[in-house]
Parts: sequence; C-alpha cells; structure tokens
Amino acid sequence: MIPVVRPKRGRGSWVMLQMPGVNTATFGVLIMVSVHLVLLLVLRWKGVGALNFAYLEGGLSWQGILRGRVWQLFTHICLHGNWIHLAVNALLFYYAAARLSHIFSNLRICSLFFVCGMGSGLSHIFVQAFVPGIPPLVGASGGVTGLLLGFFSISPDSKMIILNISARNLSRGVLVSSALLFLMTPWLEIPVLADLGRWLESAVGHFIFQTAHLVHFVGGVLGWILIGRFLPRLLSSDDLARMRT
Repeated sequence: MIPVVRPKRGRGSWVMLQMPGVNTATFGVLIMVSVHLVLLLVLRWKGVGALNFAYLEGGLSWQGILRGRVWQLFTHICLHGNWIHLAVNALLFYYAAARLSHIFSNLRICSLFFVCGMGSGLSHIFVQAFVPGIPPLVGASGGVTGLLLGFFSISPDSKMIILNISARNLSRGVLVSSALLFLMTPWLEIPVLADLGRWLESAVGHFIFQTAHLVHFVGGVLGWILIGRFLPRLLSSDDLARMRT
C-alpha cells in the first residue's frame, strides 16, 4: 500500500523545492549540462565526424548492444540532442528530484531515476530489433518521466505551479498521450492510427514523431509502479524495541 500525500489548501501549504546545493537535483542538472558542453567542444575542436561518433557510441541502439556496447544503457541518459531537449529534461528532473527529496534520500532518487531510464531504454531497443531505421536513443526522458509519475502517484492531489491540473489527471494525460502518439507513429503502419499520425505530422511537423513516446510511456509506468518499493521502510514496534536494548 503506497501512502498518499494530500496537500492542504492555500498558498501557505505549498511544498517548496530544494535550493541548489549538494543534492541529487543540482548534481543531476550539472551533469546533464556539463556533458552537453563537452559535446559542443568536441564539435568545435574535432568536427561533426567526432560528434557523430560520440552519439553513436553513447546513444542506445539494438546494434550497439549486440556489439557489446552495454554502457549505452547508461550513457544514453546523459546525452541530449539540442539545448531545448536538454532544458526540458533538466528542468523537469530538478522539479521531480527536488519534490521527492522531502521523502527520499539522494541514493533512492538516483536509483529510481536510472531504473526508469534504463528500463524504458530497453523498450526502445526492443522495437529497434523489429523495425530497422529507428535512430539511437539519447536523453534522460525515460528516467525523468519515471520520477515525475512516481511523485504524482504518492501525491495525486498536488499541482504544478504553472499548471492548474491535479497530478492524478496530469499523469493520466502523460501516459495516454504517450501511448497514443507511439501507436500513431507512421512507420508502425497501424491501420487508421498511421493515417492520423501522417495528418498530425503534416500539421505540426516531423519533430512530433522524432520524440521517443514509447520511452516516456514505459518510464512513466515504471515510476508509477516502482515508487512504493523505493519508499523508506517504516520502523516497526520490534525495530524500536531492538533499538532500546
């Protein structure tokens, strides 16, 4: 049974985020930004060829895993395609990690993040094994979505400051939209849904299906399901008795 945190009404009851400091939220953002800056230096000093090599070696792909590059399960989380991709993931990571810091230790937050990130990455390479041509996966989206939906599951009535939507409804929206967008991906050729996907692609642009929607869905589901296992164990009366002896 997962305990549910129900916030009080009113502005004075808002849960404040951690200030930047020695904590997972801050270090996570610093690592993401630092890796991206290093890649920009690689581009400047070594050229596009070296940058592409870094993404091929670090991005997660089925062919890479078959060739023994198991580190890709981890390294793809630290790579991002551009500054917008990085900014969205960094901001959401900081928000989720800072909110969870009121309940979890830094180690538990990191563990949940990487479990969701690597678990959702496995779903990507599973699809790659059957559908050739899908590019390697980069980005922390799977882990970030796992942290967010994990937090939402234990605090379903909370609201993000910029969105007047309950965490319960927001999490449902994230999961449903991610699943639908994945099923609408044109190269899956699912009747009706593929046609809707092509219409959506022509309306908003190709970027809509360059996003790893399946990774968001799987990462969110993992966070939602596993959050209870990462909660600190409450002390029982037997534990307290042993501590007194």
